[in-house]
Amino acid sequence: MTPRPLLSAALIVRDEAAVLGDCLTSIQGLVDEIVVVDTGSTDESPVIAAQFGARVVHHPWRDDFSDARNVSLDTATGQWVLYIDADERVVDGGRAYLEALLTRAPQVAFRVLLKPTVGSTPYREYRLWRHDPRIRFEGVIHEKVVPAIRRLAREESREIGLADILIQHIGYEGDQIAKHHRNLPLLRRQLAAEPDNLFVRHHLARVLEGLGEVAEADRVLEDAVEVARARGFKDPLGVLACADLVRRRRQEGLPVGALLAEARAAYPSNVLLLFLEGHELIGRGDYDEAVERFERILRVDPTAFPPGSPAYDERLLGELAHDGQALALFKAGRYAEAANAYQAAEALEPSNQAYTVKRQLAQARARRATFGSRT
Repeated sequence: MTPRPLLSAALIVRDEAAVLGDCLTSIQGLVDEIVVVDTGSTDESPVIAAQFGARVVHHPWRDDFSDARNVSLDTATGQWVLYIDADERVVDGGRAYLEALLTRAPQVAFRVLLKPTVGSTPYREYRLWRHDPRIRFEGVIHEKVVPAIRRLAREESREIGLADILIQHIGYEGDQIAKHHRNLPLLRRQLAAEPDNLFVRHHLARVLEGLGEVAEADRVLEDAVEVARARGFKDPLGVLACADLVRRRRQEGLPVGALLAEARAAYPSNVLLLFLEGHELIGRGDYDEAVERFERILRVDPTAFPPGSPAYDERLLGELAHDGQALALFKAGRYAEAANAYQAAEALEPSNQAYTVKRQLAQARARRATFGSRT
């Protein structure tokens, strides 16, 4: 008998020829089997998958991501499943490491590192699990496998581990309009089925904003914050709605102080809220307090986030924090310190000429202040 493969990669695709090759290249030699469920491509996606030796299954699209994903699980034959999309690629992790990790592993699943956007910090996501018929996806969009994994872990008293595999997602780059139109009706359906799902509410608001429906986007965010508030802000995903609603209200010139204070109290370790608070303090003229907030961000170690931490724009922890601190210092009349902060931002993003101009202005003000004090 042929030994059962150790690891199968499971993908669903549709018209992904532009990115699929890079994805499959990244997992060649890492997995024993590649399963690609094609849901109606009109491009070369099935041909590309076959060129990489994938088992290609043609399955009609039924406006249900879980339906297609579960076909990929049914087709896979490996002992373990790696769930990956065509617009993702494994950028860190080797075969020897995976063999040592998975062979005779007692865990039911592993959470890997995922960078959801180019230039973001990674967070932990369930992408690697024991191939078991009890683990199946649910939901028409933002399909979930976590409930099934956790149920199996409880039933069999197995742990969920951490794996040092890094996946980079590139799907949010470029024009998203076509995806917005595809996702909008699915998000509405999923929200009708799960009205308390804060992630779906947040994604729906982002899609509506991307399509120019900003008034409805604001209402969705307001409702999401109400759901989070009713739960006592126990759901960590509530921070997404809070931060986006603060951002939207600031763009519209509306007051955000009360909402921001409430969100900061509920999610005190969230770096994005701390950043937004820094700029709110600048707007109120509390410059020294603002400097302290940005300094706290700059002390954060991006490699030491605990497993449950969200992903952040990497610039937030460096370039943008220096820029915010520089603005607060400049407005406080601390021009030499402001020049140093702008120089730090400039060093991280030398192509941004605005930092150069602001640094030179701060240096000129510092020289003028020094000259004036001598005279």
